[in-house]
Amino acid sequence: MHLSPTEPAFWGRVPAEYLRPLVAGSEKAGMPLSLFVMGDPEDPEAPGFAVFSMKPGEVLPRHSHDCHRFEVITQGSMTAVGPDEGNRELRVGDVMLADPNQMYGPHIAGPEGFTVVEYFSRIRAAYQVRFETKKGIRETDFLANPRTMPGAPAKAETTTA
Repeated sequence: MHLSPTEPAFWGRVPAEYLRPLVAGSEKAGMPLSLFVMGDPEDPEAPGFAVFSMKPGEVLPRHSHDCHRFEVITQGSMTAVGPDEGNRELRVGDVMLADPNQMYGPHIAGPEGFTVVEYFSRIRAAYQVRFETKKGIRETDFLANPRTMPGAPAKAETTTA
């Protein structure tokens, strides 16, 4: 099978029905998403990939996942402005790594937006996220609480220092 994010049929890929609300909510928020699971798609502990795009100027707030994470930019650019990231512009081919529970971001989409491929050592990390806010860490499960779907976090109270 061959897929390309330049083709509309690429977006909205759901390997298991329980993940459909995540993909639908992300799309509704204007952040196209496709998910891929390596192994049993019904197992939230199986490793997987999320491919998603953000529009120019959109902000992905400072957050973490409880697994190992590898991310590569495949289109566009972003600026990483988190305390451990400086004020670094990242472009196509640049890679970001994070250990379990390591906070990163915020990331600001560049003038052409961006598309990334993000690997999670557990696919559930695509929907169970910890956000850093002025009031402390806020744990979110996008499947259990659809009102906090991707797109909504951009409006969350975040810190950048």
